[in-house]
Amino acid sequence: MEQNITAKDLLILSVVIMILLLLGVLSRHWLQADSASQTIVLTADPLCNPVNKSCAVSDSALTIALTLGERVQPLTPFPVLVGLTGEKAAQVKAVAVYFTMADMDMGFNRFDLQQQANGTWQGSAILPVCTAGRQDWRVTVKLTGDPAYSGEFYLLTGF
Repeated sequence: MEQNITAKDLLILSVVIMILLLLGVLSRHWLQADSASQTIVLTADPLCNPVNKSCAVSDSALTIALTLGERVQPLTPFPVLVGLTGEKAAQVKAVAVYFTMADMDMGFNRFDLQQQANGTWQGSAILPVCTAGRQDWRVTVKLTGDPAYSGEFYLLTGF
């Protein structure tokens, strides 16, 4: 049995495919917007450099304090300490730190921290070398919990 596909059939098929593609793009956009709206982003004072001292960000329910090692330089491991206080601190299930640069692709620099008996989160990190010689980093502390939090910190190396 032979079937002939008419121009009308092709038009209907094309419209159906376009609608499905549009729905797929829109649903992805809505899902990303929904998950982003569930993360509370806190930004630190850009003048606070967490090398060998604590810098903190907070809202009414949580304070995130970041302290890095005494010497932070590329290709050398250094300690990372995150302290959490407030009513939401106990709901945090995981902590990771990310090191990035504005307008510069520095690769994937994520380091998972381990919770300690005293409630702090600790680990170590290693920065890559910036071939442009820049030393201005952004440190993002991501907290997995309900709700999710993200603390944005500024780091200057080479001191």
